[in-house]
Amino acid sequence: MRKKDYIEKPAFVNWHKPEYEEDPDNAPKTFSKPPIKYEQNFLAKIDKRTDAYQLLNSSYQEVMSDLGGAEVLSHVQRCLTERFCFLEYVLRMIELRIAKEPNKSIKWVSKWVQATNSIIGLSKTIGLERRTKKVVNLKAYVEGK
Repeated sequence: MRKKDYIEKPAFVNWHKPEYEEDPDNAPKTFSKPPIKYEQNFLAKIDKRTDAYQLLNSSYQEVMSDLGGAEVLSHVQRCLTERFCFLEYVLRMIELRIAKEPNKSIKWVSKWVQATNSIIGLSKTIGLERRTKKVVNLKAYVEGK
């Protein structure tokens, strides 16, 4: 595999599968082009058939659920959550590059440290603890209408 192929098509579909941790070259390479910059509401703009979308959306939905649902979050919290998910995605790409070529990864380690510090800051801002989702019983819902 050429270095260029690896960089353009990072192999981290199903990131946590043990068979891919052993040999990232055997992981499916289905990304056409991963997103390289953040845009607000970028998930709505990504082709939903791609593995990048599936990974980003899964992360976003999980964080939203942990925070109690999108309906209880402010606009700023939702924007920071999108950025958190995007940065998590970028960190995964960087980690694969470092693992693939550890001897040539000095520049990637500094980027990884910066991204890790940023994601820690975002985590603290949006919240580290899970919050329960507000559930309205049927009677209160009907009375509220």
